[in-house]
Amino acid sequence: MNVLIVGQGGVTREFRHWPERVLALALARRGHTVWSIGTFDRTRTALATRDEQIEGVQVYRVRSAYWPNGELARALRRGPRPDIIHFMHPRNVLAAQTTAWALKQRIPTVYTWLGPFHDHYLAPDRERPFEVAPTYERLIFSRLALLRRLPIERAPRDLIRNYRLHWPLRMATALAPCSEFEAGMMRKLGMHQLQTMIPLWIDDQSIRTTPRIPPPLSQPRPWLLFVGQITPRKGYDLAVRALPTILAQYPTATLLVVSGLNQAQRSELLQLAGQLGVERHIEMLGFLPDAELVNLFRASDTLLFPTRYEGFGLPLLEAMAAECPIVTTDIPVVREIVTDQQNGLLVAPNDAVALAKATLQLLDTPALRQKLIAGGQATLRTRFAEATLAPQIEQFYRDVVAGAPRHG
Repeated sequence: MNVLIVGQGGVTREFRHWPERVLALALARRGHTVWSIGTFDRTRTALATRDEQIEGVQVYRVRSAYWPNGELARALRRGPRPDIIHFMHPRNVLAAQTTAWALKQRIPTVYTWLGPFHDHYLAPDRERPFEVAPTYERLIFSRLALLRRLPIERAPRDLIRNYRLHWPLRMATALAPCSEFEAGMMRKLGMHQLQTMIPLWIDDQSIRTTPRIPPPLSQPRPWLLFVGQITPRKGYDLAVRALPTILAQYPTATLLVVSGLNQAQRSELLQLAGQLGVERHIEMLGFLPDAELVNLFRASDTLLFPTRYEGFGLPLLEAMAAECPIVTTDIPVVREIVTDQQNGLLVAPNDAVALAKATLQLLDTPALRQKLIAGGQATLRTRFAEATLAPQIEQFYRDVVAGAPRHG
C-alpha cells in the first residue's frame, strides 16, 4: 500500500518517538511505500532539511501556512499517488489544502487528532483544560457555519483559520483516535465517521539497544526526573512544590529538569524554587539527545510526570522502556496507560502533597520500585507493541480503502 503521512512536525531523524516517525518507519519495515509531508523550520535542526530519505521513508518539508501553499501543492505532486492519507496533529495547518486535493483525487483520508485539548478553539485554557468547560460551539466544521459567523464576529482571519483546522476532521473518511478519551471527544463533536481507536507506541527497541553510559552528573541522589516543557500544563510547578516534603526525608534529592527551555521559562521555575528554598536541589539540563535521555531515564530513581493534560503521554512509555518507575497524575488518557500500583503510581491532579507522598512511598520501598518496572515492561509488551498495533493500522487502512471500515 502507498501511504502518505501528513503531520505538523512529521518524520525526523532527531525525535525518534514522534508519532509520525514511529508509524511511518513501522509501515516501511512492513513493506509499504511510505512518504511524509511535514513543516519546514530552518531554526530547528530536525526540521531544517527540505527533502530527505529517513530509513526508507521519503520526507518533504514545506512552509507552514493556514492558507493555500504552493510548496505543499508541489510536494503533493512529487510523491507517488497515495492509496490513503493519514493526518496527525491537533493543529495540522497542512490538512485543509491536502484534504481538498484528496477529495479531487478521490483518495480516502484518516485523521488522528493527537489531543483535542491542544486545540485553543476547543480548550479556552490549554494549560488547565479540565478546569474550564470545553467550548464545542466555537469549532467551525463547514463553510455554511463560517459564512454565518463572519458578519457576527468580525474576525475573518481567525474564523477562516478555525474553519481550515476543523473542516478536514469533518471530511476525513475515517478517524483513528489514539485514546478512548479522544474517541469520546470526537463523538461529542458530532463526528459520525466510522472510527477505530489505535494507541500510539514508541520505538522501544531503540531504547533497549542504546548503549548503557552513566550520565556525567555529580548531583547527589536520589534523582527525580522531570521531562517536558516548562508550562503549567506539564505541572512543573507541582514537581517543584513537592520538593520541600521530599527533602525532609531525603535531604540530598535532586530534581533533574530536561526541557528545551527559553529564558523566561527557566526564570519562572527558578523563581518558584527560590521562594520555596529548594533552588540548589534543581538541575536544569536543557534539551538532551535521545541516547543521553535514555540513560538518564535508566539512572533516575523516578519520573515525576505531574501533567494537567496530555494528548497521549509518550514519556510514560519511554520511562517504562528504560525501566524508570513513574509517579503521575490520575487524568484522562494517562489512566489509559498507567494503572495505579501496577505499572506506576497515580496521584490526584493539582496536588503537590500527594505527588510528594507517592514519591516518598516509591523511594522508601525497593520492592514497589521493582514491581512498577516489571509492570511497565509488561504494559509495553501487551498493549503498546508495534508487533500488535502496526497490523491493526494496516487492517484499518485496508478497510478504509475498501470502503468498509470496521467500527472500533
